[in-house]
Amino acid sequence: MDDFITEYQYLIAWGIYIGFGFLFCLFWWKITSGFRHAGWKDLLRGITVVVIFTPWYVSAAREHAAPAAVVVALDLMLGSTDNGLAGSLALLVATAIMLMLLIVRRLRGRPGRQ
Repeated sequence: MDDFITEYQYLIAWGIYIGFGFLFCLFWWKITSGFRHAGWKDLLRGITVVVIFTPWYVSAAREHAAPAAVVVALDLMLGSTDNGLAGSLALLVATAIMLMLLIVRRLRGRPGRQ
């Protein structure tokens, strides 16, 4: 069993992270379901998904990835800027894509939805 965990610890960690990220998103969807304005509700939900699920590489070797928000936070704390800058750009691009999708969704319009 120890050999299995040692060999697959990276995949196990990502599986646990994605599982708990999904549970947090369900919790967040329940909290934001009370918002009356659909635009703010969708924006808060989209930002949460982007911050939780956008991955970025941990090192220049590009062997392992981690959530981009964690990479940026660790690089800021440790004082290095290489991966932090790239991770923040990944978050920026993911946020821009999310905003474009929300705008397209809003422009297409749905009757009875504000």
